[in-house]
Amino acid sequence: MDINTIKLGDAYELIKQVPDKSVDLIVTDPPYEIKGIGDKPTGVYRGREKTASLEIKENAIVDGFDLKILEEFVRVMKKINIYLWCNKEQIYDYLTFFVKERGCNWEMIVWTKNDPAPFCGVHYLKDKEYCLYFWETGVKLNIPYERGKTFFVTNVNKADKEKYNHPTIKPEEIIENLIRNSCGGGSGV
Repeated sequence: MDINTIKLGDAYELIKQVPDKSVDLIVTDPPYEIKGIGDKPTGVYRGREKTASLEIKENAIVDGFDLKILEEFVRVMKKINIYLWCNKEQIYDYLTFFVKERGCNWEMIVWTKNDPAPFCGVHYLKDKEYCLYFWETGVKLNIPYERGKTFFVTNVNKADKEKYNHPTIKPEEIIENLIRNSCGGGSGV
């Protein structure tokens, strides 16, 4: 596998090309699970044709993603060292997989948005996103005080959101901070 190469394709297929124990860190933003009744979203998503420019389609974001890929993530990492962006409905599954079943350490990073989508009424605002960090003992961390915060407050970058057609594009400063803190300087990130 080529280093410093971006591959576009189905992650479930592409990860099979990655050799065992060859990756230092994974930072991923998989589809969020949107809980509903049957195959219909509920709450702020009920009855909406579009949510933040992303169509809710059958078997798309409504179902989240196949948790089997987590096994592939574990296979390719030298040691478990992964950031997973998620919504609150996914936290339990990730904690179970990484902490309960694999004994990982964990931390929660929160991105709070100053300008959330105005979905409320019978629900609290969707004004935050969670990023769960899981790591095995022995992973080399470098978290100085100035990069140690777990709570970020920013606006959504609407230009990037439109440019990349992604409803929850993450601020570059947060992603850069996570990588600097959790990558011991090796290759394969």
